[in-house]
Amino acid sequence: MDKSVSLRVVAAPRAAEFDVILAADDGPGVTASLGPLPDRDELRSVFDRNADEADRRAAGESLHRALFREGVAEGWNALRQHATPDDPMRAVLTIEPPELRSLPWELLWHQGTWLWRDSAVLLRRGLVGEAQKVDPEFGPRRVLVIVATPAADEQLLAEQELAVLSGLLEELPGRAHVEVLDCPQSPVELCEAIEELKPHVLHFIGHGMPRPGDGGAELAFSSPGGHEWRLTADEVPHLSEWRPGLVVLNACRTATADPADWVGGIAQAFLDAGTRAVISMQADIESPVAVVFAEKFYTFLIDGHPVDRCVNATRQALGRLPEKTGAWALPVLLTRSEPDAVLPQILPNPEGAGADAMLRHKQYVDLRRFVGRVEERRKAWWALDDPRDPDVTTSKPVLVISGQSQSEQEKTGKTWLANWCLGTWFLRGHHVISVDLAEKLVVPGHGSRPSPRNKDWLAVLRMIRQEATSAERLCSLPKDAFGDFNRELNRLAAGGPGVVEGVPHAEEDEWLSFNDDVGHADERKSAIMDAFVQTLRLAAGGRPLVIALDHADTVMGESLSRELYEGLIRPIAYGRAEPLRLVLVAPDKTVRLIIPDRDSHMIGRVQVGDFKQSQLMRLARIYSHRLGCKPDAMTMRILDGMSKQPAEHFDVNFFQVMTPYVTQWKDAARAQEFG
Repeated sequence: MDKSVSLRVVAAPRAAEFDVILAADDGPGVTASLGPLPDRDELRSVFDRNADEADRRAAGESLHRALFREGVAEGWNALRQHATPDDPMRAVLTIEPPELRSLPWELLWHQGTWLWRDSAVLLRRGLVGEAQKVDPEFGPRRVLVIVATPAADEQLLAEQELAVLSGLLEELPGRAHVEVLDCPQSPVELCEAIEELKPHVLHFIGHGMPRPGDGGAELAFSSPGGHEWRLTADEVPHLSEWRPGLVVLNACRTATADPADWVGGIAQAFLDAGTRAVISMQADIESPVAVVFAEKFYTFLIDGHPVDRCVNATRQALGRLPEKTGAWALPVLLTRSEPDAVLPQILPNPEGAGADAMLRHKQYVDLRRFVGRVEERRKAWWALDDPRDPDVTTSKPVLVISGQSQSEQEKTGKTWLANWCLGTWFLRGHHVISVDLAEKLVVPGHGSRPSPRNKDWLAVLRMIRQEATSAERLCSLPKDAFGDFNRELNRLAAGGPGVVEGVPHAEEDEWLSFNDDVGHADERKSAIMDAFVQTLRLAAGGRPLVIALDHADTVMGESLSRELYEGLIRPIAYGRAEPLRLVLVAPDKTVRLIIPDRDSHMIGRVQVGDFKQSQLMRLARIYSHRLGCKPDAMTMRILDGMSKQPAEHFDVNFFQVMTPYVTQWKDAARAQEFG
């Protein structure tokens, strides 16, 4: 119906009275006096443990009678009759008198219907939406989760909530990037994390506390060592220069405010500071319900729905829970902009391909079970493509992903990290070429070369060309893009011009070996490398083109450190081959042989190793959620026993190795594979 409706409760000219103003699309308003309200303390008590559904319906009826009177009721009913779930009416309720803000307006009840659960009317609190311009971005959305109290606090199911968030948001690259800050020791540490990530969404898991004296809300923080501190509403505007588009306060009583607290609580403080939308809780929320809230809300958010529809759908899901506690009414959505302008729109890949394209490629589908590595993901992704300042060209266009296992394991997760970055870069508009150098080189008409190891520099170029032009890959360049290069390769590999009068070299590779016995070998190699680099630059068309060489240790050391380093790696590293980017994936010992000290400052580095033993339970819950299950008692006993092993680390292949032996995981993995 494309109507924006405003309901405002304001102080009336008459002493100790209030008016309600209804307006649609900034048109002339209809005014009626706010009707009598029951005792305010009685209204606020409807979420207490001894309250029941009848108490909440009675409170909702009283609030409805007070809000919708005379012309306001008539105007509302006229607008409502044209709204449908497919074409809903959006309405914002603005409560200006501070003493009325903490009333449970979300319980509005009329003729057997909870208004805030009506899918045809998307209600929210806050201000009439401002016309804000939010530039669209390529993904992923950045989410910073703040866990305010230690995981041992059994009143909070923080770990389950984290598993839900990671499972929903990070199942595929490009959707969201989630980082967790556990128990920040001070506002300074919290500020630094916000300024570093610059999150689109700030999600708080913890407790809200009444401030001593005036009863205003505070966010409570504590550390495993017992250090405690509070974040008050007064401190929110000074917390950070960065303003997330959405703040989610999944904590108790962060929406309420004492009448003397003019800022209206922590949630209102974030809104006043410039955040476009805040979700908070107006009473104590049980931890299991907080987990369900997070799961339902982010399911809708990650699918691209505006925040008001996400909250409305979440209310409906919470309302279907068997325990009738009124938990669905606890979330309070405050906005200062239109709901669809709260978060930046995530743009599709410029070629029209998106996450669905990656589902056809096993190397990206397998990433649904890639857990952890949060800091390494960010460092590797941002090394070639920093989303915080997209206009700045990377200063280090060559990235090395290396690994060193603390327990002498062969695998450290380098390939998974590289694939996650490739998927993310692809969805952000980069052209990506993924080359697994451990594979055999396929020669047309002759099958594959017998050994995948000890490839020379020319075999590497041919494998890059082969992957770049393969129609089966995520990105594909036209085969004729390499026509000029192939002509040069045919000429120079043989040792000279070799041109028959009037017959130029073919545009197809003749698959000649390089002839080192003919003169000027170094010059010919350099010319081949130059032609190859220029071909890729031309094919990129000004768009960043990332070449990832996985298992670089399968290339002969001399070829890596000489021809490939001087002709490919070094020119890209020093910015002489824009817009090319290069990722080398290899063990530490190989990397040390490739990069000379004189150039090390020009190369980005990310190193991965084993997981810390202290991470096992958190990552196991996340892994379970990726498989589509919640760990049962048997699984938790097995994992608990494993987590108490005396070792400091466990290897990255732990979950894949354990899956066949953990019945729940085995069944879930099988169902996922064949589902």
